[in-house]
Amino acid sequence: MESILHTIRNYFTNTSFHGFRFVGQPGRHWSERILWAVLCMLSWVGSAILINASWYAFQNHAVSFMVETTYLKENSTFPAISVCEDDNMGRIYEAAAVMFGEDHDCNLDEVLKEITFFKGTAYYIKEFCTSGDIECPLNDYSSIAERVRSSCKDLFDTCFWMGKEIDCCKHFMPLNTELGTCFSFNQMNERKLFKMNDPEAINTETNRKTGLPKLVINLKGATKVYLHSENDVPFYNTMTTDTIVPVMNMVKNYSITVTDTENPAGVRDLTVHQRKCRFGDENYLKSADYYSYSACVVECRRQEQLRHCNCTSHLMPKSDPAERCNITGLLCLNNNYVNLSVQKTPWGKKDGLICDCFPNCNEPEINTITVLSDYIDDNVSSLEVAFFRFPSERFKRNVVRSHLDLVVSMGGAAGLFVGASLLSFVEILYFFILRSKTELDGEEEKKENTNKLKTLEIRAKPLPLQDRNTVITRNGYHTSSNYIS
Repeated sequence: MESILHTIRNYFTNTSFHGFRFVGQPGRHWSERILWAVLCMLSWVGSAILINASWYAFQNHAVSFMVETTYLKENSTFPAISVCEDDNMGRIYEAAAVMFGEDHDCNLDEVLKEITFFKGTAYYIKEFCTSGDIECPLNDYSSIAERVRSSCKDLFDTCFWMGKEIDCCKHFMPLNTELGTCFSFNQMNERKLFKMNDPEAINTETNRKTGLPKLVINLKGATKVYLHSENDVPFYNTMTTDTIVPVMNMVKNYSITVTDTENPAGVRDLTVHQRKCRFGDENYLKSADYYSYSACVVECRRQEQLRHCNCTSHLMPKSDPAERCNITGLLCLNNNYVNLSVQKTPWGKKDGLICDCFPNCNEPEINTITVLSDYIDDNVSSLEVAFFRFPSERFKRNVVRSHLDLVVSMGGAAGLFVGASLLSFVEILYFFILRSKTELDGEEEKKENTNKLKTLEIRAKPLPLQDRNTVITRNGYHTSSNYIS
């Protein structure tokens, strides 16, 4: 115990932390020791408060989001356009005739429509398939949907990029979504064509030299068209402002603007929580190859479907066949429609789907400026999407608190209040581990030397005065009374 107190006193006297030596120095009055102890405690509390504030700011306010207006000569990317079939009663009638015969109940057509274009509700399945009046398909709904839905050639008529006709089915690639198979035109698909050295590959990055981009598509069926970033996918909760409904015998002209997002290199060094976004390659989702907000919501819905109904929609992308719902599962999804399909905020009181999803860090903002419509004689629905103007601004994430800033702010707080440096904390290990061990070893060695000295003193003790009758022999002292002088 005495050695521990000695080590503590020695540390307080010699440490580089400010104020400690006035507490540990011998000869100080007890009131002075208490004063400096209180001052040291207040300094440490103040330092801890500032360090905690620096850490909180680093975790929650490390990035600032600003608008950059010097964005004039950079390239801008044309948004992705996905075409999803929304209805096709002609193919439904044909499939129903093959599956159920020509004289089948007309309600089976509606049942097939709900299966093929399933969006979370199953009114006809619940109304007619559970009563036993008609014989409905009980499972394998994904195969039924594939059989009924139109192919790319049946859906598209003609396509034009910058006034030049292109092969629709070469540039609109199949995309599995929770709405079924869609066909998507985006830069990601075009990059694959560039890697294959395809001469028909399209560079969707545009600037003032290439001119304002324009895409024209003529469709033969009932569809919905979605505008989104290249990593996003169409999903139940796509905003209506990003959804276009083409109309047969009508052309719709959409003028849009795109505001890109720039991320300096330092943004990637921060955690996802700090920057509050994910890059496309930071993907952990089962239902998508790249991360995006929409793909995250789809994955969230898949997890909730499994939790509520122990199965997923048969249109869920990359779903395990064993997880896909049969008729009982579809009815369960229908009964939990609000909890599975309608998004809500975490603080909302109504029922709904809560998903903790960050946006994609590179996600642009797409705004529709003007919409013009006109009737045409052709039996197609025509859609024109073009840039209204070149971007004059862009969003930019700036790192305002890097790891170096954190070290500087924490070190400044520690140095200001307690005079600490990195070596000050090394001193703690030195005094309480290395030096204390050395002192203990020294004390043990001192004790050993003391014992040796005592032994030598005993051995070197002078002999007592001998009696004149004592004779010294080799074996010791012997007293003889017959000693003759």
